Amino acid sequence: MVQQLPDVDLRHYISVKENQLFTPSTRIADVFGKEHRNVLRAIRSLECSEYFNALNFERVDYKDAKGEKRQMYNVTKDGFMFLVMGFTGKQAAAIKEAYINAFNQMAEALHNKQHDNSAVQALQATNQDLQGELLQLYRDKAKLLEQQLSHTKKASTRKSPSNKYFEHKKHQFIQNVVQYLRQHPGANKTNVMAAAGFKKDDKTARKWLADYEGIHWESEIIGISHAYFCKE
Repeated sequence: MVQQLPDVDLRHYISVKENQLFTPSTRIADVFGKEHRNVLRAIRSLECSEYFNALNFERVDYKDAKGEKRQMYNVTKDGFMFLVMGFTGKQAAAIKEAYINAFNQMAEALHNKQHDNSAVQALQATNQDLQGELLQLYRDKAKLLEQQLSHTKKASTRKSPSNKYFEHKKHQFIQNVVQYLRQHPGANKTNVMAAAGFKKDDKTARKWLADYEGIHWESEIIGISHAYFCKE
């Protein structure tokens, strides 16, 4: 469960520019365990006004690890909250809370230090290594909990021979969805269900789609529908 996971201090993921707080989209991707290209796609697909977009999403260039020029966005707190409303998964809620807390703490630091940027920079540098370890611990713990849950489900189904056919159908559903999403990233729920051989209102298939989100695939809200992406 989320409350079993350690608190994560993300203040060093918040930067300051002209007394304004922001976080780069590359760091949002890092913390949520997403591909940066998927975060960029989510930002560009947001249904917000041009004014809000210009105010809260600043497009900038940066150089990646290979020294190649790439694009990213500097995202304000308001932009961050608008963006991550569509992020789902077992870790997402707690990470959203930690990120928002980091924005609030940095804003308070700016106020208390009367815009003393050197103090804010010192705050950002504090315990970065430790926070990186905590973030990894967070992800490892979530993965362990998911594995334990999966093992518990498998153990219970072994005791019931009548469930073999049900398990076969579920395994086939997972394989079909993974194979389809590898070829069609960003597909909506209706197409994913159809590719797996089910109607979109099939309760069992909808439950499987939700149960294995964050394990075999992930989803984002783009526009008014869910877009699914393979994690394998």
